[in-house]
Amino acid sequence: MLSRLSDPRVSQFWDKNHLSAEELARKLESDPAHPKPNCCIQHGVHWDEVAVYPKDAHWDNQLPRASYLNGPVVHASDFLNVVADLLSK
Repeated sequence: MLSRLSDPRVSQFWDKNHLSAEELARKLESDPAHPKPNCCIQHGVHWDEVAVYPKDAHWDNQLPRASYLNGPVVHASDFLNVVADLLSK
């Protein structure tokens, strides 16, 4: 999937200790307006998701609201047009 999005703003991360996944879960619980994934939660841990953030997203002690959040990545080709459209904005 990542090779199909040749954009310097695209990154892939491995969250071995689930630190990002735990923070994402806290954000989703505390922000009802945040997009919710249709899959990819096992034992309260988010995994294998595609997240797209606005270019002006501010990363600090509060996770910014994603423009798009879904998965699993193996199905991300289904979401490729959505992700490419969000990156073009």
